[in-house]
Amino acid sequence: MLLGVVLQIPILIFLERKGYYSLGLWLGIAAAMIVAKHMEYTIGKALDAGEAGAVKQMWLGYLIRYFGMAIFLAVLGITGVADVVAAFAGLITLKLSAYLQPLTHKISIAVCGEEAFYREMVSPEEQDEMMKAAKGE
Repeated sequence: MLLGVVLQIPILIFLERKGYYSLGLWLGIAAAMIVAKHMEYTIGKALDAGEAGAVKQMWLGYLIRYFGMAIFLAVLGITGVADVVAAFAGLITLKLSAYLQPLTHKISIAVCGEEAFYREMVSPEEQDEMMKAAKGE
């Protein structure tokens, strides 16, 4: 979402058809969110499968996502509802977010503290055990 806001700024400043390009960008970002959720789902299913099943599951998920993105961009191009390049830029924010994750993780820990990160990742019971262990109890 933050990258979407950053990409939105030049659209508002430099382009004449702001709504057309903005719609493309935000549709692309929405599609990137769907792709990320599907990736999470596919990885979860693959982890539950055996080794051969996991490979099949990952490939199937990969093909579904990429064909889905191609169809999404083709529909935008054919209908002309929104800009295809801006939608592609919105889709690419998923990739950029993945590359920026180490940096955003460091910033998150600096701002919220490491405990906040683990609070999201660890159950309350495990948090209690970790706190007791840290205190030497």
